[in-house]
Formats: sequence, C-alpha cells, structure tokens
Amino acid sequence: MSTTTVLVRTGGAEWSRIWSVRSSWILAVVTAVAVVGLGTIIGYNAADEPSGAAPGVSAWDRGQATGMFALFGVLAMSVVTSTADYGTGGIVPTLQWTPRRGALLAARAGVIAATTALLGVLLVAAASVAVWTLLPELGLPAGDGTEILGGLGFVFLSGALLAVGLGLALRSTAGGLVAVIALMLVLPMLLEQLPYGWAVDLSTLMPGSGALYLIFGGGPSDDVTTTSARLTLAAWAVAALLVGGRRLLRTDADR
Repeated sequence: MSTTTVLVRTGGAEWSRIWSVRSSWILAVVTAVAVVGLGTIIGYNAADEPSGAAPGVSAWDRGQATGMFALFGVLAMSVVTSTADYGTGGIVPTLQWTPRRGALLAARAGVIAATTALLGVLLVAAASVAVWTLLPELGLPAGDGTEILGGLGFVFLSGALLAVGLGLALRSTAGGLVAVIALMLVLPMLLEQLPYGWAVDLSTLMPGSGALYLIFGGGPSDDVTTTSARLTLAAWAVAALLVGGRRLLRTDADR
C-alpha cells in the first residue's frame, strides 16, 4: 500500500476520532460560546462609546480581540485530541492498524492542527460578524478580514502544533494542558513582571509572547516584531513536534 494511501486513510481515521470523542464537542461548543459571546459584548460596549466607529477601525479589528479566547480553545482541543487514546488505551489498536508510525504522526499532527486552527478562525470571523451586526457602520472590508484572519490562522496553527507535540511527548492530557498553558500564558507574564532585563529577554522567547504580540500588537519588549513573533511560534511548534514525534516513533505506547 502506498504511503499516500496510508496517509489519506489515517487522516480520515484521525478526523473521525476527533469528533467521536465527546470532549471535542464540549470544547468546541464552550469555545464558540466564549468567543462569539465576547464579540457580542465588545460590540455592545463599542456601540455605547463615542469612538465606537473610529475612522480606520473595522469590525475585524474589534473581533480580533477575541482571538486569545479562541487560541485557548484551540490549544485545549489539540491537547485533548492528541492524548485521548493514551488515556483509554486506544493507542495500542491505533498503532496495530497503522504500523507506519511516521504516517500516524503526520496524519495526527496535520489533521488536529488544521481542524482546530480552522475552528478558531471561523469563530473569530463569527465574533467579528457579531460586532458588525451591532455596529454596521464599521463595515467588514474583505482586505482587512483576509489580513487579520490570516494572521490569526498562523497563530492558531502554530499553537495547535505546539500542543500536539507536547501532548505526544507527555502522553497525558493533564500534563499537556499544564505545559501548554505555562508556555503560552503563565511563564511569559511572570517573566515580564520580574525587574530583571534577562527575565524580559527570556519572556520574549516564550511562544505565548509571540502569540500575544500577533493578536494584540504588543509584547514584553519593543524589540519584538511580527517576523520575530512568527519565528518564535514556529520554532516552538517544530521543537515540540520533534520531541513528541520522536517519542511516538521510538518508544512503546505504554512507556
């Protein structure tokens, strides 16, 4: 059987596995309620402000603020779906059905990351539409939408790959969630608050700082740029996948 056929079949199986787990639906619904709900709140608050329809500000700009909520949903769903069968023991028949572990790694990382990232982008788009419904004068220019959603898509995809890599490395849902939350939220904010230059410099190297910069346009240091933030996120995602992938490829499922 060709590698392409194995990848296609394994990808289809991974897609079915994601949506056959109840936790995936719960996380998707909770994230949708949080993101679209926040977009609605932003629209209501902006409608009451004199600057709600400031020149140059579109509904996409307002909706972009919901990106952090969407990101945490993406991260949580990525960790849960990448580790679920380790907790249930389902990884053993999975490896028996797909003995080519490289194909399983590619299919699992690709399908989970693409699915969760697309979900995050769609939810931010829905939140932006909610803002526009309440403030139609802001408009929904296609150019702004492409730029903002494209940028957020990169953040979501990188974050999802990071989460999958950590999940495969730790083989624990709880451990994966703790690790990804620490890297994306706790450590960057903690280091940024310390009164030491080295701590701020270290904070800029955290993936969470890159995500925050790309979503909100600000970071722990003035030296952070869009390019450096994207490179930081991409580097962490690749490193996590290398570590997690190596454990999947080289060690037994029960170790």
